[in-house]
Amino acid sequence: MSSKMGRLGAEDPSTGPRRSSRPRILWIAAAVVAILAVVALWAAPRLQPATGTLVVVAAGRSASSLTASTLMLQRGDGSWVTAGSISGNVPPAPDQRQLIALPFPAASYDHIRFRGDVERVSVTVTAGQVEPLLLGIDAGNLIPGAVYAGNDEVNLGLGELAGKFVPMPSFDLVDHSSRAFNSSTTAGKDVVIAAFHTTCHETCPLYTALFFQLAKRVPATVTLAEVTTDPDVDTPAVLLDYRNRLGATWELATGTREQVASFWKTFGVDLATGDTHTSTLALLDRHGYIRLVYRGAPSIGNDIPPSLVTSLSAAGLRQLASGGDGWGAPDVLQSLLTIAGPEQSPQPAGGHAPGFKLASTGGGTVSLAALAGEPLVINFWRGDCPPCRAEMPLLQQRVGPQSKVQLVLINWGESAEAARSFLSRVGINQGSLLDSDLAVGRAYGVAALPTTVFVRSDGTIERRQVGELDERVLAAELSNLVSQ
Repeated sequence: MSSKMGRLGAEDPSTGPRRSSRPRILWIAAAVVAILAVVALWAAPRLQPATGTLVVVAAGRSASSLTASTLMLQRGDGSWVTAGSISGNVPPAPDQRQLIALPFPAASYDHIRFRGDVERVSVTVTAGQVEPLLLGIDAGNLIPGAVYAGNDEVNLGLGELAGKFVPMPSFDLVDHSSRAFNSSTTAGKDVVIAAFHTTCHETCPLYTALFFQLAKRVPATVTLAEVTTDPDVDTPAVLLDYRNRLGATWELATGTREQVASFWKTFGVDLATGDTHTSTLALLDRHGYIRLVYRGAPSIGNDIPPSLVTSLSAAGLRQLASGGDGWGAPDVLQSLLTIAGPEQSPQPAGGHAPGFKLASTGGGTVSLAALAGEPLVINFWRGDCPPCRAEMPLLQQRVGPQSKVQLVLINWGESAEAARSFLSRVGINQGSLLDSDLAVGRAYGVAALPTTVFVRSDGTIERRQVGELDERVLAAELSNLVSQ
């Protein structure tokens, strides 16, 4: 039995069938091919030149059209890369029309060529990112100097083409220490400039008081400068003495009569002595554009050094008592925020809500400590902010006893009268706190309006919303607050 089983269970290698090695070879070959295919798929994109997306848009000072023409960009090494043929109708700025969007080699480019015209512009195409390029077109041709690259520059270009932004002409003055104060020394900074002279006793001391207020609050990226309208009297030595006596920390500038007259001509301000000059404050952005101009006397309140009060004439004292022409430091600071962006990064969610104690439009004061233990929706707003107006009825309807969350309105920089008037006009039946000097808003990282901060009952910040709220977002945030 055992021998039979042995014969059945064993195979004589000399007589049994041979196994072919071909299937194993084919399997190995297939595996190698598969591996090579995977490697090829992985390597192919990496062997190709990196590309970003170049989006070319056009706008003009008036409507026009483009016939088909080739656009080229020049690399730093001098070689030209063709973007393609562009054509079509061109709308007046600030509207724009996209002419072409295409993958483009990632590199830095320093010139464009279009219809035989060559314009210098810094274009940086980054792999995997979009780089916009704006062409300013007039009567079908490229406007000299009107080529803008990058989101920031394109937005500025649209404003300039629309006539909203006017470039500040080059100027060449000196400061109180006879150092250069000119277009080059102010480049890359936002600048607040006021007209003044040291022998003025009506509005000039009010402007200087305004600068004391601004100097406490503006970031280092902002330059403050009072520029004289009386260069014959206000030499650098006179300005330095004036600055030292007051304890001012900002620039005081002067120059020759021709230099100062040229500087102020842009703003319609003539050289003047005594109390007769045109009271003017202007904001220049870091790109050299005039963004805002204020006229008249600023509202100073009671925050004015005694030495400036005693220097005021009877007319100046009346301006001080009356609140000037209704604008002041909060308005200038808000404008700077719009131009320059946030002064600081917002406090991250999860941190404790900064404390405050603010006056209310209904009288008295309210502190955050008095609201402890309740979930809060803190809304920063102004009456001249359209999205603030749009979301107010929703806030009043959804936030309150019915939601078990308290609504705290904080007006950013307006007077109590202005805030009350606005709330009455839009039918809001609760008062607002008044962040007159913007300090609370800055503590909460407010950089744009409206800003809404959702605060848990333990006093920590759940979330911030910048911009207008919609009903869906508000409902979700209220649900989060009451469930914790």
